[in-house]
Amino acid sequence: HIKVIGCGSSGVDYLASVAAFPKPDEKLRTEALEVQGGGNCANALTAAARLGLKPTIVTKIGGDGLGDGIISELQSDGVGTELVLRAAGHPSPFTYIIVDRQGGTRTCIHTPGAPMSPLEMTQDLIQKALDGAALVYFDGRLTQPALLLARAARAAGIPVLVEGERLRPGLQELLQQADYVVTSAHFPQEWTGEQCIGDAILEVANRLPNARMIITTLGTKGSVCLLRQKAEGNNSSLQDIIHHLTNQLQAPSSSSSGGNGASNS
Repeated sequence: HIKVIGCGSSGVDYLASVAAFPKPDEKLRTEALEVQGGGNCANALTAAARLGLKPTIVTKIGGDGLGDGIISELQSDGVGTELVLRAAGHPSPFTYIIVDRQGGTRTCIHTPGAPMSPLEMTQDLIQKALDGAALVYFDGRLTQPALLLARAARAAGIPVLVEGERLRPGLQELLQQADYVVTSAHFPQEWTGEQCIGDAILEVANRLPNARMIITTLGTKGSVCLLRQKAEGNNSSLQDIIHHLTNQLQAPSSSSSGGNGASNS
């Protein structure tokens, strides 16, 4: 099996489905209530396990019963938990999610757990995580300790994938270590200040010279992929690639930047 390491969030989601979003001071009943594992990193590694990979998570949760349930569910899904840190006397992260059937919205109220300190990302933990790993994935949380693991992975020649969902303290430094970057639809524009999504993705590529691939998800519209290629005997710089893509985007008949692909979950 191919070993994949993930570093980031893990918790529990309480999903309450309601007919319409509640008004202030209003009481209403749920149509359905689900309790399931959550956290971007835990979710991604669960998907990786179902695809036949061998994922292990690096995260920190509470030393409570909720944390015991998180461990049990991850293990049952095929995710290794031997690198999970437990915070005695602290609650595990959880999120209340109100699913509004009428408005089609999803409102999240998150309660975080104990933060993970960079001192807890020990050399022993890093060595155990990277031993035999083919890829290290970061969901953009726990950025300070995650940066230590990302730098070590890069120094060892292990590919690094970083997720950019929204701007967070320390995320820009973590992105600098990435070989592969996956962002939400709004992240490139929020980070760069560019109004056009195409210009924003190109600026992200400018800011992240180490990134071989940048993927921006577009919801039901699929995704956009910017691939930095080095053909044999071709020493084209990123500026050459950007110039080529810019010409394509500005061409009246162009409907694609040449790196688009649909990816619906």
